[in-house]
Amino acid sequence: MRTLLTILLAAVCVVGYSQKKPKINQALSAMEEGNLAEAKSIIDAAIEHEKTKDDPKTWFYRGQIYAALDTANNEPGALDESLAAFDKVLELDPEQKSVNSVDFNSGQVVNVDSKRQGYYAHYYNKAIEAYNAEQFGKAADNFETAFYIFPSDTNAILNAAYAAAADGDDARAVANYKKAYDAGVRDKMIFLQLYNYAIKEERYEDGLEVIRKGKEAYPGDIELAKYEINLLIQLEKTEEAKAGLEEAIKADPENADLYFSLGVLKEELEDKEAGIESYRKALEIDPNHYNSNFNLGVAVFNEANELIKERNALSYKETTKNKELTKKINVKLEKALPIWEKLYSLKNTDQTVLETLGYIYNNLGMKDKYNKIQDEIDALSGN
Repeated sequence: MRTLLTILLAAVCVVGYSQKKPKINQALSAMEEGNLAEAKSIIDAAIEHEKTKDDPKTWFYRGQIYAALDTANNEPGALDESLAAFDKVLELDPEQKSVNSVDFNSGQVVNVDSKRQGYYAHYYNKAIEAYNAEQFGKAADNFETAFYIFPSDTNAILNAAYAAAADGDDARAVANYKKAYDAGVRDKMIFLQLYNYAIKEERYEDGLEVIRKGKEAYPGDIELAKYEINLLIQLEKTEEAKAGLEEAIKADPENADLYFSLGVLKEELEDKEAGIESYRKALEIDPNHYNSNFNLGVAVFNEANELIKERNALSYKETTKNKELTKKINVKLEKALPIWEKLYSLKNTDQTVLETLGYIYNNLGMKDKYNKIQDEIDALSGN
């Protein structure tokens, strides 16, 4: 009977001990002394105990202890537990009156915000260190974690995108740029990077969507307008592209590139004369605009070429017709000549320019000039 009574008394003592109010200050002291297991044990009990579970300080200390378990011990799940605890503090005490204090040494306010900022800085600094060591994947990991801790500071997620790109992980870079956009970043660079990745992967509709979002953020940006037009052409949405170009030209009437693009588009819409007119307009703005000179030169040369094909189809008996066509051909070649000479002055090593110019010189009987061009062609080919 005495033995049974002893056992019962022991049970009562155990129950009584388990119901004692946890001393949360001891948990914080244990953490500061490096006894994380003890700190964890006390704080885990505190969030269950009736007298401490709704105390903001319990959760404030828990956030710090689990942050230490994460950063010092890399304990699985500790990161999420820490952030959840800090959120709980704000739920229980939105103004943080019960946890606000001033550090005696630094004079800085200590609260959830400062602790979270310090937690963020830990991972951000690790990321910088990894990036400088060219450990780009590791840098991306730490930048992403820093952003997860403190999502209002978007520098971390932008740097995570840069690190992923440096690591050659395009999918991860794209995902991080999108996170930055979702977090409110509207830097033009984000739109251009997402556009570049979309084009690289031939996701043209995605690229168009990105550029249009960019135009919403930068409605007057000519570069973004040009990218949209190029994509519309790529997607064969030519009427939309034409309307977009005309709108862009209204906004920037002295832009030769826009007139050149409009000329290309009009030629694709089988309006050759309108295309030539656009190239000439581009050259009024910039006489040295190479692409406009080139397309204009091709258009005029092709007029002669069509006549050459017609002449070549004649029989040897049709001498009169042959002479008539030769005169017309020479008129067209003389019209094309100054354009191709201009192209030669802009880029005298272009094989197409040299061969076309040589052909024109030869057909117009300009033998000295023809021979000079042939020498240049031979020199380029190593003959």
